[in-house]
Amino acid sequence: MAAFTTVNRVDDFAYIPQQNIGHAVTTFIAQNKGAGKRERIRRGLQSGIGIELVYGLILLVLMYFGAEKIMGLFTSQEDAQVVTLGKSYLHLVSWMYILPSITNGIQGFFRGMGNMSVTLLGTFVQTSLRVVFVYLLTPGIGLLGVAYACAIGWSVMLLVEVPYYFLFEYKSI
Repeated sequence: MAAFTTVNRVDDFAYIPQQNIGHAVTTFIAQNKGAGKRERIRRGLQSGIGIELVYGLILLVLMYFGAEKIMGLFTSQEDAQVVTLGKSYLHLVSWMYILPSITNGIQGFFRGMGNMSVTLLGTFVQTSLRVVFVYLLTPGIGLLGVAYACAIGWSVMLLVEVPYYFLFEYKSI
């Protein structure tokens, strides 16, 4: 439980900038939709996703190579088992941070376009799958099951939202 609590704190710090980049995309898209500047909407989404990807790569490097030090910020180094479990989690999830980076950018686009039903569906699918897979995976593989469950949820969220973007939204901008 101590390792889970600690990595949740780390995840919270990691996700805040991703979410705020997504909020910036929302504002930019909404302003340009209102102004009728369709080309700026496309470029704004591309830029937003690009910024999200760069941030995701920075997280990958920091979390992977700094996992032990990061765990030390939130727990005592004497608690070796917590640090070891947390380090394993961060090594795994660091490769997956790119997924919520992309989903936050895409969600920002849909919110900015006023299409809240897609963001609601994507979030519902992601959260539901994450809960189900945490339940299924953690008894067998422990804390790493949480990381895999998150990755499954984010991946399926992208499988819902990206085709929707290309099938319906791309033509309208």
